[in-house]
Amino acid sequence: MAEPKGMIYLQPGGAERFKKDTSKIFRKRNNEVLLHLDLLLASYPTTPRDDRHRRTIMLASMISLCSRWLSEKQTKIDGHSSFRAPHIRNLHEAAVSALRGIKVLERVKKHIAAKKNWDKTLGDVKKIIPEGSTHGADGRPVRIIQGENWLEVLDQHHRQGQELKRHFQNWQASKDPCSFWEYLEKLDRTSLVALTTLEVSYIDDLTFRDLFAIDFRGGRMFSRMTPGLQQRIVDAVKKPQLQTADSRQAILSSAEEKLLDTSTWESRALSGLTDGWGAFVLSPQDVLYVGIHTSGSFHHSSFLCGAPILAAGMIKVEKGRIRGIHEKNGHYRSQEIHMLSFLKLLQRNLPGTDWHGVEYYSFGGAWMTVGQKLNLPRPPVVPDRTNRGPLPSTLASPQPAPQGSGRRLPPTPVQAQAKPQGKVMAAVTRLNKN
Repeated sequence: MAEPKGMIYLQPGGAERFKKDTSKIFRKRNNEVLLHLDLLLASYPTTPRDDRHRRTIMLASMISLCSRWLSEKQTKIDGHSSFRAPHIRNLHEAAVSALRGIKVLERVKKHIAAKKNWDKTLGDVKKIIPEGSTHGADGRPVRIIQGENWLEVLDQHHRQGQELKRHFQNWQASKDPCSFWEYLEKLDRTSLVALTTLEVSYIDDLTFRDLFAIDFRGGRMFSRMTPGLQQRIVDAVKKPQLQTADSRQAILSSAEEKLLDTSTWESRALSGLTDGWGAFVLSPQDVLYVGIHTSGSFHHSSFLCGAPILAAGMIKVEKGRIRGIHEKNGHYRSQEIHMLSFLKLLQRNLPGTDWHGVEYYSFGGAWMTVGQKLNLPRPPVVPDRTNRGPLPSTLASPQPAPQGSGRRLPPTPVQAQAKPQGKVMAAVTRLNKN
């Protein structure tokens, strides 16, 4: 998984899952720390996402309680006799990760709310998460979302970053004392409706996000994603209040893993190329996500909710076999080092692929093959003998065995004449002469 395992405890229904994972059979649950965690986990998913202050307090309390429990049970943990320890650690890791995300968003939000000029705001964001910072797998450089799209991440409705930027500049010029978000609510109805139709879906539900993940087996790519499944997930994410346990289970049950095939996917993001391409994002934990790119609705930022990535772009796959890669990604603009990291991952997981047969397009549309991009040697050409005709008659007739073959050559006529005669034949010859 790309995210901490304990993130499932912070989702709706996570309290019951945590209680089940940390309860002893036929024993009353009476541990004070666990009971406090049960209450916090039950309340956390119902706390509005905008109430970051309350969520911060709850996450900090979870971290403190987990640390306390692990400290008190250290002797049992060292003796490998605590079945609860792994689950407590998972919750601790998830709470720390969620708290870190809230703090980053709060700090960025303060810079934007301060009504600094746009360039200053982008500079402040880059200081918070420096470009090229090493938080990826094996210390590889990650890529943060482009500054003009930070408004999209901070907006609770995740409206398209480019449109938000335009309104942000108008808000700055207006000298309106209200906040930027209040300014948006005062837009005329036509502008507000147009902005609302460009809400980008963010897959913050980790169970749904996992359905976009790619599995590599036998040199091929497997996925559960289809256009129909993605649309159902997007609808569920946009209207979580309409979700039920049954509707959620119906989505998960319909997700059947098959060979990935993007042939029928619409891909209007690539001008000059036909359909059959999907959007991909490589997470810092080396998890590859692939889905259908839909302008104004599902972008590269959708997979990880705008979090840093290792690489992003477009990919073409037919029956599990990769056919093409395109650097196109407006939200992240992956650089050379990030795309090379992605290509190396594909090489490791897709053995037997002829990389000179896989197309590679630069961001500007220049064409080459992946083999050329990586300077790979071409495989030797093996001549095809399947369609060859019959051999010429001169070659088809039996030929004398070559010298040294081990087979005795037939005698020549001279040798046959020189063969010595027997005694009886010699006597017959003399009688005939007489």
